[in-house]
Amino acid sequence: MLNLETKIPFNRRTLEAGNLTNLLSERDLAALGSWVVEGFNKDNFSRADWFRRTQAAMDLALQITQDKSFPWPNCSNIAFPLVTIGAIQFHSRAYPALVQGTDLVKCRVIGKDPDGQLEARAERVSKHMSYQLLEEDEAWEEQHDRLLLQVPIVGTAFKKTYRDADGTNKSELVSAHNLVMDYYAKSVETCRRKTQIIPRDRNDILTRIAKGLFRDVSEEAWFVQPARPEPTQEADTRKGFSQPASDELTPFTLLEQHTWIDFDGDGYAEPYVVTVDYGTQQVLRLVARCDRVEDVLKLPSGKIVSIKATEHYTKYGFIPAPDGGVYDIGFGILLGPLNESVNTLVNQLVDAGTMANTAGGFLAKGAKLRSGNTTFAPLEWKRVESSGDDLRKSVFPLPVREPSTVLFQLLDLLINYTNRISASTDMMVGELPGQNTPAEVARTSVEQGMKIYSALFKRMWRC
Repeated sequence: MLNLETKIPFNRRTLEAGNLTNLLSERDLAALGSWVVEGFNKDNFSRADWFRRTQAAMDLALQITQDKSFPWPNCSNIAFPLVTIGAIQFHSRAYPALVQGTDLVKCRVIGKDPDGQLEARAERVSKHMSYQLLEEDEAWEEQHDRLLLQVPIVGTAFKKTYRDADGTNKSELVSAHNLVMDYYAKSVETCRRKTQIIPRDRNDILTRIAKGLFRDVSEEAWFVQPARPEPTQEADTRKGFSQPASDELTPFTLLEQHTWIDFDGDGYAEPYVVTVDYGTQQVLRLVARCDRVEDVLKLPSGKIVSIKATEHYTKYGFIPAPDGGVYDIGFGILLGPLNESVNTLVNQLVDAGTMANTAGGFLAKGAKLRSGNTTFAPLEWKRVESSGDDLRKSVFPLPVREPSTVLFQLLDLLINYTNRISASTDMMVGELPGQNTPAEVARTSVEQGMKIYSALFKRMWRC
């Protein structure tokens, strides 16, 4: 439990302050930093199984393979792109359907509007907000494009919307791996603690110190020395390299935690945002997470009854998790076991074909051949000292069967059912139907195949 010496009232002055760390003692700062990191570790542990599964899903989507030595070194190691196909098919349909032209924001009028003033105002608001997204925030469309590719693989992504210190609206993509919550929270809005992992380099932190957003730590020993990398960070096998040694350019791993803290000691916790360096648990910023005094409901006695906290994160989900978790599931988890089975079958068939084409055998002592391995090239003949009859009796080819037709049929079955889940049927991926297929049959087939996408699009549009 967090026990602080300093009492900070939740009033207008607190809401308008850019950083409240100057009101806290060194002891309170140390206790607050330790409390934030401890809460982050608890939430991160609660989603460990989900994190492991989504990491494996991303490996499947990027077709990352592990080294194999069975049934022999350098054997077949094919990653079949089932998850990749499903994600690309969703993205290619969702991106043009959800981001159409320049009219992104659409307002509707509720109630009577006899003179059309409300309709005209709605049109002006729509055009202005669309301008803010596409023109003021130059990265919005690019990051939304990336979001629509992450969501079908991982199942969840987030948009962080806020107004920065320069007065500009920002809407940034936050991957599900970098926003840590209690896995069994009911929703993003009701989750009492959300922590975003943010890497920031030294210059970025110094800029925020100069603007008064961060506490001045420029002379502290931990900031002057090279940043310590996150202990849980592993080598990035997807990009093919490991994490370099830390130096003066290594970014610091900051935790921006949106939480509730009872600073005024009245028994009711208030919403705050705390920014902490993960490696040293040093608090850099403390700010209230409430925009207006009107959002604080108080009794005549002054006691706080409720606070409407400002929510910065919008969740984009794919398919709600059946176990009730706050993180949704995507093709990576749904198709992961099927994709692994397909990979196994494909590699078994290729290895069987390799064995059937290049199988060796046994040589008896009567075969008078040169020592060592004997290989053949096309149209090549080799001289031996044995007679033909002795050679025939001394050579025993290894009995190897052709690749199994049963395995091939099972492979086809798994791929077909995978396509059912991801709606990646032949006509959906642009292939022509069979000959003499009536046009109405083909049209109906495509419409039924789009049912899955229609539900997913509606869910994304709601987000």
